[in-house]
Amino acid sequence: TLWVDPATDRPGIDDPSLTNPVDLDAWNANMQDTETRVWLTGMLESQAVLGSEVIVDEIDGDWAHVVVTAQGTPRDPRGYPGWVPTVHLVADAGFAHRAATGTTATVTALTSTLTGTPSGNHPGIDVSFDTILPVLGRTGKAVRVAVPGGRPMYLPAQDVVVREHGQQPPLPTVEDIVATGERFLGLRYLWAGVSAYGFDCSGYTYTLFHHHGISINRDAGDQMNHSGLEAVDREDLQRGDLVFFATEPGGDSIRHVALYVGDDMIMQAPNASRSVEIMSLTEYDPIGEYAGARRVQLAG
Repeated sequence: TLWVDPATDRPGIDDPSLTNPVDLDAWNANMQDTETRVWLTGMLESQAVLGSEVIVDEIDGDWAHVVVTAQGTPRDPRGYPGWVPTVHLVADAGFAHRAATGTTATVTALTSTLTGTPSGNHPGIDVSFDTILPVLGRTGKAVRVAVPGGRPMYLPAQDVVVREHGQQPPLPTVEDIVATGERFLGLRYLWAGVSAYGFDCSGYTYTLFHHHGISINRDAGDQMNHSGLEAVDREDLQRGDLVFFATEPGGDSIRHVALYVGDDMIMQAPNASRSVEIMSLTEYDPIGEYAGARRVQLAG
């Protein structure tokens, strides 16, 4: 998890998000009430899953300022910025080389567990949907993967898709994107979240498309204004379009993004008191904060 400033966590609440490995189930359990969860708003920047490449700019005690290279933002051409505990970082040239040049496994299960054996014995850390790790070998039921800073581990073959170097996911259809989004219905909102342990609004849309090989910027306003997507008039909305909402009617500051699923319905990660849901666009926006829509080019 990337923080806006170092060492601003709440002792006893945020501890599970700072350890190595993290325990996001425990962290979520510490934030059952809305007040505790909404506190994160403005305190966190984003998240990065296991194996994500970061560039380290600065070290301040037990914290490091990094940019996540896979997450686009106009704030930094190299990637998305924020502070992380140094215990979350490792320099691993072998892992980096394999990740850049070799076969990879992308986690397609909502969550999976790295294990010490192909049969699933000696469980290690849990990994989220859309985690990408280099493949070292395959057995009938498992894929052997490299782990940054650690010994090789195994993931169940049914939990991943394996791709050769340079092989892109097939261009998704609208139904592919919607079906992926529906898998997370009921998942509690988490400000800055980009994983199956919780999404914020733009982390949700970013991850849905990233999983299918399409890169859009990390934040809602940038998805609308800096991702090069086709603008769509409201009367021309189609299933799979991204719809955006401003902080006030007619405003320029974008505060929210959702996925339009047709018939005046949107699918979204709304706020800290709620979970990923489908609801009426009209009911969501009673005072007219709708700010526009963008279309991602998809298959068929």
